[in-house]
Amino acid sequence: MTRRPKVPGRSTIIDVAEEADVSRQTVSRVVANHPRVAPETRLRVKDAIEKLAYRPNRMARALVTRMSLTFGFATVDMQDLHFGDTCAGMQAAAREHGYYLVVTELDTNDNGGMGTLETLLTLGVDGVAIFPSLLDDKTLEQFAATSGCPVVVIGRESKIPNIVSIAMDETAAAELVVDHLVEGGKKRIGVLMNEMFPEVVHGRYVALQRAIEHHTGVESPPVEAGHPKIDEGRTAARVLLEKNPDIDAVVAFNDIMAMGTLLACGDLGLRVPRDIAVVGYDGIPFGAVANPPLTTIVQDSIGMADAAFMALLTCLKDGSPPDGEVLLWQPELLVRASTGLASPRT
Repeated sequence: MTRRPKVPGRSTIIDVAEEADVSRQTVSRVVANHPRVAPETRLRVKDAIEKLAYRPNRMARALVTRMSLTFGFATVDMQDLHFGDTCAGMQAAAREHGYYLVVTELDTNDNGGMGTLETLLTLGVDGVAIFPSLLDDKTLEQFAATSGCPVVVIGRESKIPNIVSIAMDETAAAELVVDHLVEGGKKRIGVLMNEMFPEVVHGRYVALQRAIEHHTGVESPPVEAGHPKIDEGRTAARVLLEKNPDIDAVVAFNDIMAMGTLLACGDLGLRVPRDIAVVGYDGIPFGAVANPPLTTIVQDSIGMADAAFMALLTCLKDGSPPDGEVLLWQPELLVRASTGLASPRT
């Protein structure tokens, strides 16, 4: 075999084939761990790979196999602490199955995030997971129908054709929260919601509203909304408490807004939990070091992310999109001092 001049830079499959004196197809089979390669040939190719520090080109492989072994993972806010656990769960599942994640933040200024999703498709990803989505159901349905790959939405319960939806059971979570507060003597419950993501927030608010009406008889509990940040949660909570001075409990959209509520209570001279109880959602670790430690709804973020990955992988292997499947995760109420009771977990 005539050897071509070595070009400086990263070694290619051609370099490995020449070094091992085999065909490029044989190198590909060794890289893919194909069983039909003679042991001595496999050893020679592996020696050449090690000598040349060859790294397989995943994009070139994708052109042949039509699989990139990558999934896109788009999130609304990378600074959200709940996102970290979800991303870690997806990454662990991907690594276990030989996949990689292309992680990005949705650009809401680009057609509500659709531009980001379309860019993921141009990278040749095998599937897309969204956590959660700002897009309405109709737009998501259109994206899934034209994407040519499986699509999963995490953190939002919505039965959309061609999409698997993985979310916490909001009805069960609301019942846990409100039942706990009422059992502790709280009857005038206010709600602090997230104004940024109406499609995501709606299900949580409706579930809380129903639970509050069921347990207290109040049809429309006082509600205020703000951005899901500590400072914005603090401001929104102050407005809620000043408008409704008889409130004896606040349920916040997430733990971050609940921590802002704790600060607002301090601003107004309210003692937690003696004067007012505070509950959050998500179960992020920082809730344990709040003052007082925060009662919260715990979501199995890693388990939900693992289920999302497996849903993408299953749809990809089956070759057919899901039929609007919804997978619900059961919540857990982690009781801490912000509602006046001790808990075995901290």
